Amino acid sequence: MNQGMLSVLSRSRSGASGSSLSSTDVLKQANKPLGKQRLPEMAIGIALVLGGAIGSLLAYQSATNTITVVSASHSLKRGHVIESSDLVAQELSEQSGAAFVKAADALSLIGKSMAIDVGSSTPIHPAMLQMRDPLTSVEALTSTAVEVGDYPPTLADGDRVQVVFAPDISSGGALPPALYGQIVTVWSIVQPDNQLSAAVITLRGPVDLALAIAGAGKVHIALLGDERTDIRP
Repeated sequence: MNQGMLSVLSRSRSGASGSSLSSTDVLKQANKPLGKQRLPEMAIGIALVLGGAIGSLLAYQSATNTITVVSASHSLKRGHVIESSDLVAQELSEQSGAAFVKAADALSLIGKSMAIDVGSSTPIHPAMLQMRDPLTSVEALTSTAVEVGDYPPTLADGDRVQVVFAPDISSGGALPPALYGQIVTVWSIVQPDNQLSAAVITLRGPVDLALAIAGAGKVHIALLGDERTDIRP
């Protein structure tokens, strides 16, 4: 068998074995849409990755958004009348600081008094302040000097008190102490210092309270319980 026939037979056997592909078969395999089965899975994966990235970004932005609120610059006692030096700005997260007094409203706190004790750097909440109603036409503010020991040391603005008038012993009066007939409220207290030997206590009450205090030799103040603590069946 000559060389030409061997060559022809070899090519024929190769084509019939099925282990070889013709150039036409190769092109068909290349053009076959293999990726159609994987495309939905890839799209879902990309969507999940993008969704996670966007969620992380939004969470980061929420955590980094801040709001400036008003806080106590130092410890403030119940009844303390707020001054500008008592306040300082503090940044909190937008979510945490939403309930507190905003820095833009700081001036509205000046002159108000604390309803509770607060520590330094404590954000100020409106509920921490004593809310005062305006004076009515039959009310007045009357101040009196009260010696240490003649009023409770824990007395504070907003407390309900009973006023007791004692006669001036130096005048030789023998009258017993008299109880003022109505319950009044403490408006403010100026504690004694190097210049003051007694506390100056301003009381909110009826107009005739001023006349009663002016005629008294000495004033004593008794602290009453809070009406909100009264429990009845």
